[in-house]
Amino acid sequence: MIRRRISSNNFAIPPGVALIPEDFAERLTVLKEATGLSWEGMAVCLGVDSRQLLRWRKGGAPNGGAMLSLVRLASRIPGGLDMLLAEGPIARDGRS
Repeated sequence: MIRRRISSNNFAIPPGVALIPEDFAERLTVLKEATGLSWEGMAVCLGVDSRQLLRWRKGGAPNGGAMLSLVRLASRIPGGLDMLLAEGPIARDGRS
């Protein structure tokens, strides 16, 4: 298996594997607050069932299509991508 080195974390992962931050559920909540949407409204914007958002809030990870929707939503919020995916601790203003 081909592996690549991620220098900032000092560990190797297989190519094409996305790493969801360990605090993804908290990051999702921060992003939701930044959008001003309800959980139901966020689900509608993402094109997922609200129960799916609940699964993510309890530790589940979104699939590829749902993650793309999350990234698209986050990119429309100032600092949204950092809120959702940046390395290190999350700040409420989106800066890590």
